[in-house]
Amino acid sequence: MKIDKKSLLESVVDTVIGFLINFPLSWISLAVLLMFTQDPLVIAFVQTFIITIFAVIRKYITRIYFKGAI
Repeated sequence: MKIDKKSLLESVVDTVIGFLINFPLSWISLAVLLMFTQDPLVIAFVQTFIITIFAVIRKYITRIYFKGAI
C-alpha cells in the first residue's frame, strides 16, 4: 500500500487544528449553555451543531489551502 504523504499531512494538520479549535469551543459553549439550561440533551444537540458548523468551515479552508488556492 502506497501512502499519499500530502494527504496524510493534510489529515494530520486538519486534526490538530480541529483539536485546537474544538477543545476551547466545547468548553466555552458548555459554560454558556449551562447558564441557560441543565438539560443534557439540549446541551449535546447545541454543542454538536456548533462543532459541526466549525468543522465544515475548518475543513473547507484546510482543503483550499492544501489545493494551493490560498
